[in-house]
Amino acid sequence: MLTVIGSEWCHGCTAIRKKLLAKNMDFEFITIPPGKAGWDFVEKLTGRRAIPAVFYRFKTLQEFNGSIDALDLPDRELTEEELDEFD
Repeated sequence: MLTVIGSEWCHGCTAIRKKLLAKNMDFEFITIPPGKAGWDFVEKLTGRRAIPAVFYRFKTLQEFNGSIDALDLPDRELTEEELDEFD
């Protein structure tokens, strides 16, 4: 099941809800609280202050990270170009 975290005023949130409804997909929409509390909530779950946040199978960022770690893939060095994207 999909979980969408967002707000009624967010155009991206509205667009994704319309698309999911049009595809007849089951999803849960969680409205963030107004103000700082809402952004803190989103950041705690995703590590960013951006909505919409869409989750599939994973309820929290920690669960997602745990699933990635469980794949036991080797790390690689990031290229200079990749590192520049984070600056």
